[in-house]
Amino acid sequence: MLKKAWLPIIILYVAVGFLIYSNVLVDGIFVYDDFEYIVDNPLVQTLSFFEDMTDPRHIGYLSFALNYALDGYDPYGYHLFNIIIHITNAMLVFLFVSLVLKILRQGDESQTAWDSLVAFSSGLIFLVHPVETQAVSYVTQRFTSLTALFYLAAVVSYLGARWRIERSEGLFISYLLYAVSVLSCILAMKTKEISFTAPFMLLALEYLLFRGSILSNRRYIFLIPLFATLIIIPLSLLGPEYGLIGTGQGVDEVTRRDKLFDLYQRSNYEYLLMQFRVIIIYIRLLLLPIHQLAVYDLKASHSLFELKVLASLALLLTLAGAALAGWMRSFRTDPVHAPAYRLVSIGILWFFVTLSIESSFIPIKDVIFEHRTYLPSVGFIAAFSMLFVQAVRRFSPVQKSKAVAAVALLAIVIPLSAATYSRNFVWTDEVVFWDDIVQKTGKAIGYNNRGNAYAKKGQLELALKDLDKTISFFPDATDKMAWENSDFTPMNMMKTYQSRGNIYAQMGDTARAQADFEMSRRVMGMGMQ
Repeated sequence: MLKKAWLPIIILYVAVGFLIYSNVLVDGIFVYDDFEYIVDNPLVQTLSFFEDMTDPRHIGYLSFALNYALDGYDPYGYHLFNIIIHITNAMLVFLFVSLVLKILRQGDESQTAWDSLVAFSSGLIFLVHPVETQAVSYVTQRFTSLTALFYLAAVVSYLGARWRIERSEGLFISYLLYAVSVLSCILAMKTKEISFTAPFMLLALEYLLFRGSILSNRRYIFLIPLFATLIIIPLSLLGPEYGLIGTGQGVDEVTRRDKLFDLYQRSNYEYLLMQFRVIIIYIRLLLLPIHQLAVYDLKASHSLFELKVLASLALLLTLAGAALAGWMRSFRTDPVHAPAYRLVSIGILWFFVTLSIESSFIPIKDVIFEHRTYLPSVGFIAAFSMLFVQAVRRFSPVQKSKAVAAVALLAIVIPLSAATYSRNFVWTDEVVFWDDIVQKTGKAIGYNNRGNAYAKKGQLELALKDLDKTISFFPDATDKMAWENSDFTPMNMMKTYQSRGNIYAQMGDTARAQADFEMSRRVMGMGMQ
């Protein structure tokens, strides 16, 4: 049945995916960090750079270089690539959930129709959910979506291989799938650091899904090559510091050094406290995707005993406890319903494990971004889809349950699709993008970049007003590190003065232009002391 369903599912996913992302495909632009990582990055203009594999995000940059080789700086090709990745990921989510349920049921096909609905719902909700837009419509965040593709491919191919090995089916195909899993894991490790959890996630799935393995404890041998890939990310980040590998170039090297700066100079404790709150925001967005933001304004937490921190931690512990309780209960229920409890538990485990690199104690300058939910949302949505299907089965008449399921799924998917299509408009115009941030947060970065966007359109008076507002936010000293002023680096402040100076120059006000150019040099000089 699953094989027969693949073609219509692929057609549906492709059609829906391109429909809800059609506005960003047609009118999508480069925005925010796209200029630093792509447009103003000369390294993506040549494929020769990519003979050197030292960069931590080598595969991601390679994909941008391939885009440049085909389309130059036409945003269309970049957005098309991102949308194709997202649609492919939705199909991998469908396959992942299908495989997990097949393994949990040990080949029992009595629940195939309902299991297929769970898998189909998981892939479709993942495809249309508006929280995924930042990882899809924001070109630079291909790092995230492409890593998710390799991560999911590694998991799906590993589970496929192991299921075949357990059943002694097609050993050649089994080991081919296993090789694909190892290769996918390597590619993920060279695309973004969130992939570091892949071997651990596979270890958990191996332990949970193949407890009665015919191989007994020898089954863990399959994980050795996958755990060997863990050396890739530390070597890429720390290797240049110890002369083990060469340093990167341009923005790649700057990014690597920024990561090390955050790791050694920022507070692990404070970052962890804030992440308790951040994860709750992510969960809220997954359940109720409203008031989305490309840049959030989150006040720092400094104590575990702050009410927001304690409340968030309590909710997270409750969710984790529910996952554990569900898994334990699955052993006390009948074989038909046990897989439902286990999939929900695995989904929650996936959510926490895949989020752990960016939302734990490893400090990052920017404490919250919606694209960080992309890979974790796979587990959350899988758990939600199972709960949704179980609710339909329990509360609808048996003879009408499939019709009720179809209507209920449409009632979820249509609003999410509409929200995604609507949200994508912010990725089609720079002024609209930054105005959304100004209106919702009033942060300096919003005013600064909206001002620059106005300047590009020749609206100099509006640009000047925004840059004046930006400068009014500048701190008196830049050496007092705080999460709230992490954007106020000497380099960023220097660029703001230069931008305002250029606007004054265009307006013929030479004196003010020269004053701003002098101030930009002074600010940069203070930063270098």
